Amino acid sequence: MTYDLFSRKNPTFRTPVRWSCTSESVTCRRCHHEWDDGDPAYRFACPDCNATPGNPCQRSAGGNERVCPGRDRVAQAAKLLGPCEGLSWDGRHDKPLPLRASRTNPAWQLVRTGSPATRVFNDRHPS
Repeated sequence: MTYDLFSRKNPTFRTPVRWSCTSESVTCRRCHHEWDDGDPAYRFACPDCNATPGNPCQRSAGGNERVCPGRDRVAQAAKLLGPCEGLSWDGRHDKPLPLRASRTNPAWQLVRTGSPATRVFNDRHPS
C-alpha cells in the first residue's frame, strides 16, 4: 500500500490565541520607556480595526499583541503618548502586550496573536 501525500486535503491551521491584560505594565523595546498602567493607546477606540477602548486590536490576520498605527496616532494627538526616541522609522513605540498561554485571571482577554506556538510566554506575573 502506498501513501499519496497529494490526495489528502491540506490541514487547516487555527490562528494562535493567547491571553493578556491591556492594563498591565508594558515597556517599549526600543527606548525602554515603561507605562505602569498599560499602553495609553488602549484608552481609545481603534480607528483602524474598530476595537473598543480597553480591548486589544482585532486584526483578522493576528499580530494583535501590538496596537494598530491609528490607535497610536490618537494617543499621540491626546498627548498621552510621545514619539519613540529609540531607533524607529515611524516614531512609534514597540510595546507588545505580555502574553500568557492560559487564562488564570478572569480579567485577562483573548488576543489573536498570529505568533507561532513556540513563542516564549511572559509568566513572571502569575496573578
